Amino acid sequence: MEACWHRHLGVYGICYDEEREALLVVEKAGGPYRGRYDLPGGSVDPGEGMLEALQREFLEETGMPVTVQQNLGAYDFVVPHLLKDTTHLYHIAVFYEATLAEEEASVGSIEQVLQKGGALELNDSFGLEWVHLGELEEANTSPLVRKALEWIESGRMSSETVVYESWTVLQ
Repeated sequence: MEACWHRHLGVYGICYDEEREALLVVEKAGGPYRGRYDLPGGSVDPGEGMLEALQREFLEETGMPVTVQQNLGAYDFVVPHLLKDTTHLYHIAVFYEATLAEEEASVGSIEQVLQKGGALELNDSFGLEWVHLGELEEANTSPLVRKALEWIESGRMSSETVVYESWTVLQ
């Protein structure tokens, strides 16, 4: 079968707790990143700006509002994934540095959401979790988390398109 790409544009928040050395991630419930840690975010709806989309998607996937700090750039990935008549996902991701909104980021409210996270499916995630950087490995993360780790570790991200020749959707 000849390669046929499905193009997806999404916006994603990198919410990093430097003190804990932990990244706020969701466990994906669907799509090519199912079963892996992923960044909160997703598609831009018609008539919606990228910041609006990030705030909406972050809330839908985590139950928490977010404050955007800065735009970190756009990066792209190609992942083998069968969807309708396509063979690959061409994922264009716009990254933002984000923090939990101050009015909702008290220990009580984030802890309540985290406690519910295991049993509560939010949008296309199984909830959110602070994961220590040492636990985020190639086998359990999406390309988006890998790009976030690159930024956290070096303060920058490579602009080259990342092409995954093979990809396994976890169950």
